[in-house]
Amino acid sequence: MKKLLITILFVLFLTSVHSQSFKVSKNVISTSLLNQFTDLSGYNISYERMLDPGYSLNVAQFSYKLNASIISNKKKAVFTSINTQSFFDEDAYLYKGYSILPEIKYYFTWNAPVGFYLNIFGSYTNYTRTYTNIQISDEVSEEKSYKNLGRGIGSGFQFKVFKNFTLDLVAGYHLQNIISKTKLLGNEDFIENPMMKSEKLYANIFFGIIF
Repeated sequence: MKKLLITILFVLFLTSVHSQSFKVSKNVISTSLLNQFTDLSGYNISYERMLDPGYSLNVAQFSYKLNASIISNKKKAVFTSINTQSFFDEDAYLYKGYSILPEIKYYFTWNAPVGFYLNIFGSYTNYTRTYTNIQISDEVSEEKSYKNLGRGIGSGFQFKVFKNFTLDLVAGYHLQNIISKTKLLGNEDFIENPMMKSEKLYANIFFGIIF
């Protein structure tokens, strides 16, 4: 009986040491490197956390990731041309709002959150686009309000570039229902626009810190 007890304690000790030796990082905080090149650019941050205890005992592991963005951007537009030379209004279009995109990742590698994964996600974007025409013409100033509800699937590969820094390369398919309304210059009320659907392939790169 004494030998059996010693054997059990020894096995439990080895299991504990083995588990501790394979303990992996459970969190990644990151930001998109491509966000600034879109109309809906601004300030972006993402947080990813593993859903298992953080030990590499399974081949596949799940994580959840929450992406949040504050939309704050402006876009120029031509307001006149003189002798084939174009003049731009740098603040013609102003974008303001926010976006939230939660997702679930399924890793196929033993050392998640590093490795190849599949993901499914939902998205909600709420923003306004204000166009201001600085000259009198047939093009009037307007304000458009958008509410986009989306979902999609994708795949990616996250890897370490330094000891505690990561790059996450992801691409996939994104479907959105777009609800919008327009208010023209001089009007007080918004006019509802027909609902639209948007389908697109997307790609993104995230730079993060793993811990």
